[in-house]
Amino acid sequence: MRLFFAVLLDDHTRRRVALVQETMKRSLAGQRIAWVTEENLHLTLRFLGEQDEKGARCAIEAGHSVARQLSPFHFTVRGAGVFPDPRHARVLWVGVEEPAEPLYQLARHLENALRRQGFPPEDRPFRSHITLARIKEPLPTQVIQQLFSCLPDEPLGSVQVRSFVLMQSVLRPEGAVYTPVQEFVLR
Repeated sequence: MRLFFAVLLDDHTRRRVALVQETMKRSLAGQRIAWVTEENLHLTLRFLGEQDEKGARCAIEAGHSVARQLSPFHFTVRGAGVFPDPRHARVLWVGVEEPAEPLYQLARHLENALRRQGFPPEDRPFRSHITLARIKEPLPTQVIQQLFSCLPDEPLGSVQVRSFVLMQSVLRPEGAVYTPVQEFVLR
């Protein structure tokens, strides 16, 4: 199973993010870009990759351990960017605004719990974002800047985080299909 931990967006925020995404799609028509479908918009906490049954059980145990330690919190979705940088953009995303610290705390606790379960450490630091698209061919920097100028000034939503989920990802030619494996309710 291909697994990852995520925070799911509420319907209102997911819809607002999808509307921004639609505006960006129109601006980038004809470009080689793989857009995340509205129902798949989420914030990834930690990607685990391919796991067998034992790995899935260990991931679930780590999730339960973390959920018992943390309280519900919220974050605001606002702003946008690209990874790794505008000249070599590969991922287009919307971001998380204050208060982001509880989200980083959740990611740190999850990373520590996964290490205790024998998972190798993540090789990249956690960066809170919601992926909108994967860019297949380089885009001119001015096109990227134009995209950001069409973003609304107001936040796209405020997400109340009462739980996080372990998701299974099945890759298909028409796009990934995500299925919740286990939900972890914060104390």
